[in-house]
Order: sequence, then C-alpha cells, then structure tokens
Amino acid sequence: MPSARDAVRRRLPRGAFLLIGLLMGVSNNCEAQNSPAVKVHAYAREVIGGIPGGPPGVGAPERQTRYFIYLETPPQTQFTVDGVWMDQKYYEVETSLKKAPVRFDSPVKLAQDERSIAVPATSNTVTEIILREPAAARSVDREVTTVLAGNQAVLQLQYAGKPLLVPVKKFEKRDPIYMR
Repeated sequence: MPSARDAVRRRLPRGAFLLIGLLMGVSNNCEAQNSPAVKVHAYAREVIGGIPGGPPGVGAPERQTRYFIYLETPPQTQFTVDGVWMDQKYYEVETSLKKAPVRFDSPVKLAQDERSIAVPATSNTVTEIILREPAAARSVDREVTTVLAGNQAVLQLQYAGKPLLVPVKKFEKRDPIYMR
C-alpha cells in the first residue's frame, strides 16, 4: 500500500521539493540579505552593590540593569550605528571594535566558563554597542513601533547609504555585575 509521502511525490514533478525549499529559504531571509548583520549578541546584567554572596554595599543604589550588545558583521563591512530603540525610547550609542572571543569582565571566576563568553571566536568583525542616555527629543515612528512589537530592542543603522533597522529579539540574562 503506498504511503502519503509516495502519493505527494507522484503528484509533484521532480525538483519541485528543491524549488519549494529554495523559495521558502529566500522568503525567510529577505530582510537578512539587506542587513550587514551576521548575528546580534545581546545580554542584560544586573548591577548589584556589594560583594558576591555578601550583603549589599553601604549606600548601594537600587538595582540597575546594564545592556551589552555586540553586532557581528562580515569583515570590511561599512556601516554606522545611529542608536538603539528600547522600551519606546531612543538611546544614543558609542561603538568600538572588539577582538573575538569577547568575554565579560568579572572579579569572580565562573564555574561555567562559557557563561563569561559574550561573542565566541569568529573571523567576522565584532562591534560593541554601548548605550548612553535616552535622547528626549526622539519619538518612535510607525516602522520602529512595528519592529519593536516582537523584539526587545531595535538597532538603527546606516548601511549602503540607507537607514536600516536590525531587531534584537531578546536580551539573554547573564551573571550580575558586583560594584563595591
């Protein structure tokens, strides 16, 4: 008795599966083809006053969160990072190139060394994006709102002479930063 798979194979000409797979791949990656980003590495770390495992430091401020964003791009790619949209606010940024692998600084030796790696070894260029103060004069437009709807942040770039939005799906939580 022929299976359902055999019935489908008989109805579709040879090569149709390859063509369907190719078209699905192209439609899923259309925006990625216009972006210089190979991967966005995004992390959130709480800032805690005191020492690990000890009481809070004297006069320790309320808990804050620091965000770490690294954009991995092919070598020699030319782009600029204008800012980052997060929680309906636009943050000005500073950027710097980093040599991979990129590790988090920590006074504590982590039992799981892989938790201290922000960007694994790669031959791609790694750009660190450092968030500054929110820019009060900027308001969210419809395009940014649409991209922010399914993401925790959006990078605003200039690439090939055009503005480009690169989504940051989620900030991965990492070990806290202890301040004395």
